[in-house]
Parts: sequence; structure tokens; C-alpha cells
Amino acid sequence: MAFLKRTNGESAGQIIELTQDRTIIGRSPDHCQIVLDPNGVSRRHAEIDRRGSEFFVKDLHSRNMTRINNVKLLPGVDQRLSPGDRINICDVEFVFHLSPPSEDGSAAGGEVVIVSDAEYGGYGEFPPLHTLDASRSSDMASLVKPEAKLKAILEITRNLSTELTIDHVAPRILDSLMELFPQAERLFLVLVDPETKRLTRKASKVRPSRGRTNFNPVAPADETPMTMSRSLLNHVLGQKKAVLSQDAGVDKNLPISASIADLKIRSVMCAPMVTPTGQAVGIIQLDTSDRKQFHQEDLDVLTAVAGQAAISVQNAQLHESLLERDRLDRDLKIAEQVQKRFLPQAVPTIPGFEFFAHYEPAYEVGGDYYDFVPLMDDRLAIALGDVSGKGVSAALMMAKFSGDTRYCILTENSAAAAAGVLNSLLFETGIEEKFITLSLSVLNPRTRALSLASAGHMPILVRRVDGRVEEVGEEIVGFPLGITADADYKEIEVTLNPGDVVVIYSDGVTDARDPNEQLYDSRDNRRLIRRLAETSGGPKAVGKAILQSIREFSSGHDQTDDITLICLGPSA
Repeated sequence: MAFLKRTNGESAGQIIELTQDRTIIGRSPDHCQIVLDPNGVSRRHAEIDRRGSEFFVKDLHSRNMTRINNVKLLPGVDQRLSPGDRINICDVEFVFHLSPPSEDGSAAGGEVVIVSDAEYGGYGEFPPLHTLDASRSSDMASLVKPEAKLKAILEITRNLSTELTIDHVAPRILDSLMELFPQAERLFLVLVDPETKRLTRKASKVRPSRGRTNFNPVAPADETPMTMSRSLLNHVLGQKKAVLSQDAGVDKNLPISASIADLKIRSVMCAPMVTPTGQAVGIIQLDTSDRKQFHQEDLDVLTAVAGQAAISVQNAQLHESLLERDRLDRDLKIAEQVQKRFLPQAVPTIPGFEFFAHYEPAYEVGGDYYDFVPLMDDRLAIALGDVSGKGVSAALMMAKFSGDTRYCILTENSAAAAAGVLNSLLFETGIEEKFITLSLSVLNPRTRALSLASAGHMPILVRRVDGRVEEVGEEIVGFPLGITADADYKEIEVTLNPGDVVVIYSDGVTDARDPNEQLYDSRDNRRLIRRLAETSGGPKAVGKAILQSIREFSSGHDQTDDITLICLGPSA
């Protein structure tokens, strides 16, 4: 009789009895006895076979592999299952049992499991492999001798209370353990990288009195990786169990390797560093060249110490994360100041005309851009661009684009020609998934004529002195810059009368949202046009009224996009 118990997901706690000689696990209900839904599960993913009283599992050449105790199975190769083995198929985890598991998930034999001599062939009076569940330190506390536990925790707390750097924390943990375990010859502290999940040795100690060469207490990044037993990794990381082997040289649970033989490792203890939230952040290993140097009470103490060390490491990681965030915030503040220097520091001063400009990024830096470029014959170019996306990548694109825009405006005769050259320059960069919309106008103050070209940008709005609002430029909108190499751009001209106001804006204006996720301006509800028609006064009054309207509308909702607004017109 054997059972699988699911440990996660909506079906956590489900118990499945393996009644057949062959049980297939996968996504296909036509071919599988156990059907799983999560993405990534193959139609026929894995198979469990019963052979007499033993059970074996193998991966059926699945796309995303099958894992036993966090170790990938070779496709088609049988792996014998032992009680407590964890079977992982994508995001689904089962635990294998030879007897009906309890509903609450507790082990029938308690938290401390001592493997019998018979199970591993008999190794004399001491069982070779002891394990201790480190994920439930509160339940295990009564097993630790009070004086040993108090000494360990006080020592760790005293040494680590002032350290918030992992490279300093790790050696101090081993210093404390060397005092607690005078019989230990080698000590290692290995951390799990939060991103790659790879093991990285952060500290190691060798007791000089044993005649070994002392390691650097903080292992350099390029040091040769330490060889560790696969069974130790399985027990310690996969099951969060501390392990004690009385004689690693003959322990069938530890692979016979050159490193173990060369170093003459015999007694070994390895404990997971488990945080109060149940996360295994690393491993502490102690070993000696003599047999039977560690006992069950030593394993208990090491597990308690490892739990306290896990908190210290977690605090150090949090501290380093906060420092990194502070550095990033400072860099972004500097980037914000630099980006604002790319933008005009003041609006133009032209007799008979009034100007208003506003820029507000959604984050510290943004992808919107605007500029006023004086031209020959007292003309003025007005550019407003919007890089696709937001944040740092868009800001970098904007920085390059601002220089290219000024160059093209100054060297070309018209807005349409300048847009064409800009498009070619951007397309040649080969930056995929990034494009720029651009509204480019040229104002002739003497004739009050405004020439407009548009590369995928919204039409400009012209509020006439009598309150009428016109959308200008929709019929000449071309491709956004960078989409295609041979884009063609056209121009349209509009004459401005005293009291008229031109509004040029980015989509951060129209796409502002209220708490119900409604857009400020859309085809079905032209709030911007209505607000513009209702507002009297010149460009400054109009610009401030529009911004106030947006703030009132989006109150209670975070800003979702960069907002850029330019208003201009002849004085009344």
C-alpha cells in the first residue's frame, strides 16, 4: 500500500492511493490515472511503477522534467521512492508515503527521524543517518538541552547584533559554531542565491590544530566550488531537514566521491538555515575526519543555531536590499535632474504671443519630450514627442531623440522634412519594440501661421476666440518614428487669430484614469474638448485649467503615464 499526498495548490491535502501496478501522471485524462491542470505539465509526464513492495518513478521525457527532492530525473530512468520523498511536476508537489498520511501532515513518528540499521544494511551500534525537521523549530525546542540552546543563541545574538553585511555575518556565525563544537574540523556556510537558486559558499573555517590548511574565512567569488553530497542537498534543501551521518565513508546515503575520500570526512552534520516564514536561505555543514564525533543532541543544537543564523542572514539580505534601493533612488533622482535639463528651462518670449508648458513624468524619469527651437526669419519650432513605454528605457531613448530633433529641425526646411529625417535616424538604430510619436509645428509670428506635421501623434486642438474647438491634423497623421524606413510625412497649415489658443499634448493627458479605470478623454466622452471650450483666457489660463481638471478626475488613482502639455497663441 502506498499513497501520494499533495502539499500545495487548491488541492493541497488530497491523498491518492496508488492501487495499480502502473500509475501515469499528466495532463491527458484519456491516458493518465492522475490528471494535473497546471501549465507546463505534459500529456504523459511521469509514471509510478509498483514492483513487489517497492515503488519506482520515472520521467516520461516530459518537456519540463520531473524532480525528486529538488533533483531532476533523467528521462526514462527509474528512481526508487522512499517514504517522505517529494515529487515535483511543474508547480505541483506530492509527498510519497507507504502508510496512510495524517490529515494535518504531521509525521507518524514525530519530528526526529532516526533511520534504522536494517534499512541501510546495518552499520553497527550507531545508525549512519539521522535527520531533524528544521522547519518547525518551535516544536523541536523542547528536544534541545536548555543550557546548550541558551549558550548557542546568546553567542549568535551577541556576535551578530551589530552586523548587517552578509560577508561579515557568515564568518561570525562559523566563529560561534567553532566554539560550540570543538570537535568540528571543517565548517562551511552556503547560501542560496535568491534569483538563480544556485549555492554560493559565503564562509568556511578549518581548525588549524587538526593539521589542515586554513581557508580564507570569506570565500572569493572565483574560488573553486565546494563539492557537496547530493543526499545532503536533498534532505537539507528539499525537505528542510538537518542531517547527521556518523560515518560518511560507509554511509550508503552519501555518494562515494573523491572529495570525501581525500579529505577523510567521517562524521558530518548539515543543517538548513530556515527563516520563521519557512524559507531555506542556506546550509551550515560541520565535519570531522573521525567517526562518531557528533550525536543527536549536537544535531539539535546545530539546528537551533541555524535557525537563529537564518534570521541574521535574512536581516543582512534585507539591509543590503534597502541599501541597493537607496542607491537606485539616488541614481534616479540624479537622472531626473539631468533629464529635466534636456527640456526648456523657460517658455519662449515672442512679442504678441503667450506660451505655457508643463511636464510631469509618471516615474522619476519618463519618455515624453518637448522643445522650442528658434529658427531663421524669427520662426519657432515646437516639438512634442512621446517614446513608447515609460521609465528608464524610455528616458534613454528620449535623451538621444532630443539631440537628433534639434539637429533635424535646424537643418531641414519644413516640419515634414525634419520628421522624415528623424524617422530614418531612429529606424537605423534597430531598436525593436520602441517607437516615438511626434507632433512637430513651425510658428511664423509675423503671419500667425502654424505649420504642422504628425508622426503618429494626436491632432492638436485649436480653441477659437469664440469658444469653438477644432481638431487639426488628423488627416495628415503618418507612421510613428522608427516603424518603417520609407514613411512619408505631410504638412497642414492653420492661421491663428488674436485670442485663439493651440493645445498640444501627449497621451498621458487623455489616458489619465479615475478610480473606476475610466479614461479622462475618449472617443465616447471628449472631456478635454469640453473643458477647453468652457475655459476662457489665454494659454496660461487654459493650461492650468486642463491640469486642474485632470487632477480632479484622477484623484484616488496613480498617474499611469507621462503628462506633457503645451499651450500657445496670439495675445487677445
